[in-house]
Amino acid sequence: TADQTLANGQIYDSNRQTLAALLQHPMINAIDLGLAKDDPEELRTLFVDAAQQADVVITSGGVSVGDADFVKPIFSELGTIDFWRIAIKPGRPLAFGKLDQCWFFGLPGNPVSSYVTFDLFVRPALRRLAGAATATPLTIKANVGHAIRKRAGRQEYQRGKLEQSADGTFTVSSTGNQSSGVLSSVSLANCYIVLPAPCDGVNAGDLVNVQPFSNLL
Repeated sequence: TADQTLANGQIYDSNRQTLAALLQHPMINAIDLGLAKDDPEELRTLFVDAAQQADVVITSGGVSVGDADFVKPIFSELGTIDFWRIAIKPGRPLAFGKLDQCWFFGLPGNPVSSYVTFDLFVRPALRRLAGAATATPLTIKANVGHAIRKRAGRQEYQRGKLEQSADGTFTVSSTGNQSSGVLSSVSLANCYIVLPAPCDGVNAGDLVNVQPFSNLL
């Protein structure tokens, strides 16, 4: 918890709290199976048990290429991985698959990456599974208030603050540090600044695509 002192090598468990909050909805019965160790046998048992209890299994962490990232290889032994790694930032190491009749989303471990991939991929999937109509994210044009640096190659979802002036025009600005480990970039934001893959940065005053946040699952 936030009032505890971390020992060497420990981090705060923000993803579990964030995902639990995002899953609070009348049409969802979220089952918290707790923290899993970086142990292949424990993960194998947890996946089998989870698939028997739930329609969808969501994990965070363990899907990249580190020595202790066992989630993807263990799940692929039990079921199928349909895709892994996507060309967006943050959130590249996203895994998606299925075990028997249970869908699987392996979200990245960094807090912002976990939030963004849930918002972009898990949220619409849950809506579809619940029988809701497919909703295209609202996208509007806004003048960016400052230059934004970016490398071409991946579509970026930078967190921003969208405002509307008296004449009806929209302006947007970054919430600051866009590191995937800085969750305050989300808590201070009300939108994504969407920068397409070929873009190598924008200048102050340029028009950019903005997707306002929605708290509707």
